[in-house]
Amino acid sequence: MKQIKACCESIARSGFGTLQISDAMQQDYKKIIDGYSAIAQTTKQSFSFAEDTDGFFPFGAEYSSIKDHPDLCERFCYWPAHAPKRTDLEFTQSPFFSAVDSFERQISELAQALMDGICAEFGVAPLAPLRLASYIQLCVYGAQATNGVRQFAQDPHEDGHMLSFIKPTREGLVLVKGASLEPVRLLEGEIAVLAGSLLTELSDQSIPAAYHAVLAPKQPVARSSLIYFANPSPEQRPTSFLRRKPIDLNSAVNARHTGFGNQPIQLL
Repeated sequence: MKQIKACCESIARSGFGTLQISDAMQQDYKKIIDGYSAIAQTTKQSFSFAEDTDGFFPFGAEYSSIKDHPDLCERFCYWPAHAPKRTDLEFTQSPFFSAVDSFERQISELAQALMDGICAEFGVAPLAPLRLASYIQLCVYGAQATNGVRQFAQDPHEDGHMLSFIKPTREGLVLVKGASLEPVRLLEGEIAVLAGSLLTELSDQSIPAAYHAVLAPKQPVARSSLIYFANPSPEQRPTSFLRRKPIDLNSAVNARHTGFGNQPIQLL
């Protein structure tokens, strides 16, 4: 696909790109965004699995750079690797969960195609399937006012993954380039794609990680952002893009993951 190739070239050059998503993905996205508000607090509390970074997490449970400066959002995380353990729970039959599962299946195919294309840009073999090491995260920022105390609802950072696919409901996402903040503006059917620190490491520093943040709104408005974090398979030891040397990313994956306040990833 032409748009995949164009996005690969953009990421290889700058660490940032955009993709058009399908109508089916847009419909799932809308079901997820609209459906979150109808989920009962008791359901959120019961469907929460901190050891897996899976399910619902309360406001302020994750941070981007400073532990006592948490992200100003609630979260819902979905890992296909952990889904088989939840099939007997009633919530997995809900329309919200079904939409998340459907969106994840489609975005994982896009992520694999994009990662394969990036590998082709550097003339290296494709990576092993990413899906079972990757996950969906919905961030829900309520209508809150920070009264100018905080500039950011999520502090500047680079994601500790291969790629991050981000689709927000409104403005706020910015690329941080030195002292300047560059707003990310997307069309209705577009999703932003950001290189993470793992891709920088794998590419021998050729691909810059996209340093980014979420601005705190000046007026209290609700905002949500659906994200897909693509991680490398823990069973593969890939070869770096330029030096062509095996590189072990597993320890780096967990260092980044726990660095945001999460428990270590355990998939094997």
